[in-house]
Amino acid sequence: MAMQEEFLIIGAGILGSATAWHLAQLQVPNITVIDLDLAGTYSSSELNAGGARATWWQDINMELARDSLIFYRTIAADIQFFPKGYLFLYPRSKWEIALSKQKRYESLGIPVEYLEPGEIKSRLPEFTNLKGITGATYSPEDGLLDPHLLKEYYRQGAKDHGVTFLDRHYFTGAQIEQGRLNAIQTQVWRGEGLPEKILHTLITEHRLSGDHWETHTFHPHIVINCTGAWLGSTGLHFQKKVPVHPLRRQISLFSSHEEDFGSRGMIVDSSGLYFHAEGGSDGLILAGYSNKDEPAGFRFQYDGASFFDRKIWLRLYRRGGGRYFTALKHLRGWSGLYGISPDRTALLGRVPGMANLYELGAATGRGVMQSYALGRAMAELVTLGRFSTLDATPLDPNRFQQGGFLPENLDI
Repeated sequence: MAMQEEFLIIGAGILGSATAWHLAQLQVPNITVIDLDLAGTYSSSELNAGGARATWWQDINMELARDSLIFYRTIAADIQFFPKGYLFLYPRSKWEIALSKQKRYESLGIPVEYLEPGEIKSRLPEFTNLKGITGATYSPEDGLLDPHLLKEYYRQGAKDHGVTFLDRHYFTGAQIEQGRLNAIQTQVWRGEGLPEKILHTLITEHRLSGDHWETHTFHPHIVINCTGAWLGSTGLHFQKKVPVHPLRRQISLFSSHEEDFGSRGMIVDSSGLYFHAEGGSDGLILAGYSNKDEPAGFRFQYDGASFFDRKIWLRLYRRGGGRYFTALKHLRGWSGLYGISPDRTALLGRVPGMANLYELGAATGRGVMQSYALGRAMAELVTLGRFSTLDATPLDPNRFQQGGFLPENLDI
């Protein structure tokens, strides 16, 4: 079965949906977005912690986040965006980097307060032990949002302008002639419902199973690959090695009835622990930890109470000096994937050697917070042939071959 599209977006996560919405805003006709699972059971944007900040090291990451945050404030009620701020605690090595960015933040209109240890204690009295912390930044216009609501905002806006979203389409191959894509093949699940076991096998092992699949072929003019942490795998269908690997990040939800963080935003410890009040009620706290020893791979297992006890509770207990965080109750948790590029900064642009293939992804956990500006940049590039709002040229996928690395050293 063949279909005709002007634009075909592979991947309906937050970046694919944002790109479709921006294209629709530009009145581009015949846009189709395909995904194996539109519900996003394993989607990085659905399994996100919901933080959004503009305090980064690289200018391009600051600008992408700043522009996106400006937009989020205009739709705050729709996406439950709460600008409660980011309190980011630094060890000496990263504190020096943060200090060096002060003038740049000011020039970009990003308000940031720099705090010494004594000032940190006034903002975060629960952290009585500040060992290893040299200073902190507090960015009051940053905050928390609901990633699902933001994705649905993009999707609904795109649908209202005629964009088609197709579910249960598993991308399996491409026809390429002289550096140009002529066709995209997918397998479409035609059963009553896509079983969880089959979905998990496809997501983690990239292997078809079951007998309810039907082949579809698309003949788009432009293809945009927005498959996130799966860019390295889907890139092989285009005969390209995309330098992106998946990395599991685990998140715990627990209750803390003695500490109240409801009025505060995201708090990031120098150890790689981050946490914030979840839902602003009942003492619930969401927390994650940046495990430097985590191996790459499509792994979605949540390690449960053992992860919470070793990586979350122990760090909070130590910061509390035995006075705070003594009665935390682990409730549940989950894990999602980061798409990691060699320099931990997103890829956006035309795929080298391909006339009509573009890719967007590997934002290393910044997909949600930068989605508005990243989708806008991609839409401008594929329609105008250039960036008209924010110059995203530094994100070109060919930058690694040209030595143009953009290492992001203010991440977690």
